[in-house]
Amino acid sequence: MENKYLSKRIERVTPFYVMELLEAAKEMEAKGEDIVHMEVGEPDFPTPDIIKKEGQKAIQEDRTFYTNSLGLAELREKIQKYYLKSYGLTIQKERIIITIGTSGAFAIIFLGLLERGKNLIISDPGYPCYKNFGYLVEANVCMIPVTEQSAYMLTEEHIINLEYKPDLLVISNPSNPTGSVYDIETIKGLYKEVSKRDGLLIIDEIYSGLNYSDKKFTAASISEDIFVVDGFSKTYAMTGWRLGWMIVPEWFIRTAKKIGQNVYISSPSISQYASLKAFDAEADIEMMKNTYKKRRDFMINELKGMGFYIPVVPEGAFYIYAGIEKWGMDSMDFVKRALYEARVAITPGYDFGNFRAESHVRFSYANSLERLKEGCSRLRKWIEGLK
Repeated sequence: MENKYLSKRIERVTPFYVMELLEAAKEMEAKGEDIVHMEVGEPDFPTPDIIKKEGQKAIQEDRTFYTNSLGLAELREKIQKYYLKSYGLTIQKERIIITIGTSGAFAIIFLGLLERGKNLIISDPGYPCYKNFGYLVEANVCMIPVTEQSAYMLTEEHIINLEYKPDLLVISNPSNPTGSVYDIETIKGLYKEVSKRDGLLIIDEIYSGLNYSDKKFTAASISEDIFVVDGFSKTYAMTGWRLGWMIVPEWFIRTAKKIGQNVYISSPSISQYASLKAFDAEADIEMMKNTYKKRRDFMINELKGMGFYIPVVPEGAFYIYAGIEKWGMDSMDFVKRALYEARVAITPGYDFGNFRAESHVRFSYANSLERLKEGCSRLRKWIEGLK
């Protein structure tokens, strides 16, 4: 029922269907049901011990006060060294800003750059929070359909064919929900075309540490005008610590500082101190990445064997975007029946856009191989009963 006190903009913001399914799954589990979770995009690994111990130390030493609104100088220096070591790239420390997760980064960027009348360009399917942030700042959200022909990625041609100005183009690399990984030439092409039309490019690199391809680079190496967003949640298994960072053009630093000071004052101090050790957890990170890759290979083989349409093998993140046309069922009905009849939780395509959403679902393999095997066994039996 409509509430007269709510703002009009909030009506356009969509909830996560996956969270509703998760709640239903939790209710079933509370009643003793065993549910295999393949729906939520959250690492199943604990935060590496070296990071947790540093967080505990910070608490014991009472380092629980506000930090600089741009983040701890020591942490920004650590990130600066990370880019130098990983990509041979020198970035001014001043351009590195610590945020409350990557969501905090997008809130600052969108508040600073978008408003009514400006166009936000995203892919369909794509990460749903982008469009919802766009709605909150009353921008025009323009979703461009992408298919397996472009490996579910945006290209120069997509931008060239736009009939409106791309004020802000946002892509994730690796991508959610498809796991596609852009190569550097494609990113350069997108930057060129967006810049020609006086627009800006944002690259979300939150899954950069979970890249199984040989296409390893950062968009920060292309131009200082590109906004790069990254964080600790996925690669470092730190979702609950709520800490991210962004690399911004020099002209945006003051704006980011003003917005951050007013919206959240500073990022969590304990999380920042703990993250000083994140870049020393290389063995843990490599183990997690290799484990995800093994799970991906298992899941691809199993799902294809059941009849799921997977034309593009994901090269990053921990997702598989699969077609379900074979069964002639809407994706929402498909995932509900899979939950209640097979006891397996997956995500409907509707969470990621409108284009062919009814015929696609997303699997997350951020679960143990043992549980994934059990989930696939249940799905196979259930699907055989649909024939």
